[in-house]
Amino acid sequence: MIEHSMRTLELIGSPAYPIDDETRREMTALGYDRCYFPSGFIRHVAAIIQDGDRRSRLATIKAPTLVIHGRDDPLVPLAGGIDTAKYIPGATLEVIDGMGHNFPTELWPQIIGLIANHALQSSRA
Repeated sequence: MIEHSMRTLELIGSPAYPIDDETRREMTALGYDRCYFPSGFIRHVAAIIQDGDRRSRLATIKAPTLVIHGRDDPLVPLAGGIDTAKYIPGATLEVIDGMGHNFPTELWPQIIGLIANHALQSSRA
């Protein structure tokens, strides 16, 4: 199970910010210890598939919205992030080069800065 999860992290991760095997093993073991619940994962995926087109509901969002998306996300292609931002009124889209479907520690300062700036701008509106 650990080996499979490690491989998944490698496949969906950020190509510009690879995670070494030891760190991936630690992350996987922590996740396993925290909440190993296979049927929960299956229900999560089933809910995503069953939910269908969300665009009409996205258009009802009134909150200031920041969409952060990795340019190299193999799980949710960039077109999905662009579409999400397009259908949320006034949303801001930030695309991060080299980022996949994770938040590499090297990008934390940039991501935190984007979120902090968005929160500051939103509080002034």
